[in-house]
Amino acid sequence: MIKSSIKHIGLGLTLVWLAGCSSSPSVPSKPKPSEIPIDQAEPLASNLSEDDEYKFGLDLVALEVRNKQFDRADRLLNKLKKYKPDDVKVYRLYTDYYEAKQNLDMAYVSSQQVIKQSGKTKSDEQRFAKFALMTDHYKEAEAIYHQWLEDADSSTLEVVALNNLGFSALLQKQYKKAKDYFEQAIQKDPLNEKARNNLKLIQRVDPS
Repeated sequence: MIKSSIKHIGLGLTLVWLAGCSSSPSVPSKPKPSEIPIDQAEPLASNLSEDDEYKFGLDLVALEVRNKQFDRADRLLNKLKKYKPDDVKVYRLYTDYYEAKQNLDMAYVSSQQVIKQSGKTKSDEQRFAKFALMTDHYKEAEAIYHQWLEDADSSTLEVVALNNLGFSALLQKQYKKAKDYFEQAIQKDPLNEKARNNLKLIQRVDPS
């Protein structure tokens, strides 16, 4: 259970009153709060449900990753994945974890798992494509950008897709293809500085 793993790292999930018992003899009467034995005291908060513990675990992993406590984050991530193996939030955290460790190959793998889950977003696709480019998986990244072009409901998304396709071609030293993509982006958005700067870069590395 998630509960046992969270308690294992030293976090209690229930608060109870710490009370002592009176030692002086007295006539039996209704006990005062300070006289209630610990085993009879009501908790200040009821135990968390498994789903609440799961949400708490997600937040705890994010904190551990930010603090670079990678061993603890890894152990808890494994527990969370076993509890909900199809939750997109777990794989997003795995990607955060691997990115923080600068393990780009595994960040690519985990971000690929993200886009296979229900609930994925354009941001998830963009992140996967970024790690795909950084690990030389150009076709996978380009597949995302071409899909954006097909599904684009705004010129903004089209320009982003064209710029990214151009950048992928640039990384592969396919300068003519890259130039074509950047020029298409500028046609749709003449003020797009990113596309113009990339065109200038191509002229420096490939004056022809």
